[in-house]
Amino acid sequence: MILTTYQKIIYGLVFLGIVVMVTIPDLVIELSTELFHLIFELIFEVADVTFESVETMLDNVIEHLFHTGLHDTQIIVYYVIVSVLAYPLYRLVRVLLRYLFRILTAIPIKYADYKNQWLLLRQDISYYWQKLPFISKLKWVLITTSVLYLASFLVM
Repeated sequence: MILTTYQKIIYGLVFLGIVVMVTIPDLVIELSTELFHLIFELIFEVADVTFESVETMLDNVIEHLFHTGLHDTQIIVYYVIVSVLAYPLYRLVRVLLRYLFRILTAIPIKYADYKNQWLLLRQDISYYWQKLPFISKLKWVLITTSVLYLASFLVM
């Protein structure tokens, strides 16, 4: 069996890697975890600097266009950023739900008509909501908002 130069280099590197892993595994594992830590730290640092620069640019543009104070500018920038991020997040959720329904309808026995049941449940809830008087709708919204507000203290 005649090996080419590249095959000799590859086999030599594989053999060297095996020898290093057998002799000093703790060092190899530590170096690889530190490398991944460095990569993720750099990625998140670049993302943070980019976000902060975009936010500062928006602050300056809105402050000069609308002649607002610092607090008003920060509020406007916050809602602009939330609006810009909410639409792609909404589209992502819709795509993920579509794939989830496709996967669940592919399961043969138990979840075969899961999508149909989900659609019927949504129609029932929608019909129930449309038939509620305004005061009952207001109660539902206030109770739900209050519960979510109180539950947020458990998370923080």
